[in-house]
Amino acid sequence: MLIAGIILSIALLLGFTRVGFRAARTPDGETRVILRAGVFRIDLMKLLAKGKRKGRKEKPEKAREEETRFTRERLSMMRGAAMPVLRSLRRGVRIDRLHLRLTVAGGDDPCGAAILYGRLHMAWGMLRPLLEENLRVRKRRVEIGLDFDLASIRWDGDVAVTISVGRSLAALLAALGAALRQRGNSIPRKAV
Repeated sequence: MLIAGIILSIALLLGFTRVGFRAARTPDGETRVILRAGVFRIDLMKLLAKGKRKGRKEKPEKAREEETRFTRERLSMMRGAAMPVLRSLRRGVRIDRLHLRLTVAGGDDPCGAAILYGRLHMAWGMLRPLLEENLRVRKRRVEIGLDFDLASIRWDGDVAVTISVGRSLAALLAALGAALRQRGNSIPRKAV
């Protein structure tokens, strides 16, 4: 009985543990991606830098094309399986930080820069309510600016997203169930 209680306590503790990532880009162009699991942190950019030094071989172009090819059937199955997952993740995904600073450059084409500036504001205006309705956002700051002295677009930001392990397992089970139901519905039945 004691062992079952310990196992249940560990399972509950793991279920409430939050895992996620934090990605940041400085104005200088330096990028950092950190994976988080509870108190553990792994810097992916350092791992990728070590992997490049070892001289890993890249896949040929033909193999990459075959990996990314999907049929319409697979896409419809994925869409059918995605809805329960999104509904399940709605309560579990949390955006701890969403900071983005984007400056549109208007050096060569001021009119085009002004149009792009307006389109970016419109896109953020459409995306913000969807984000706030479906996810919990703790700290949010998005700044879109326009500078006619810049030659190219400049952006930097910081995004941190976490999800609890228990919620991700529930979402995985919901996706698996939806995919099995979708597959069962797509199999033609023989007439008797």
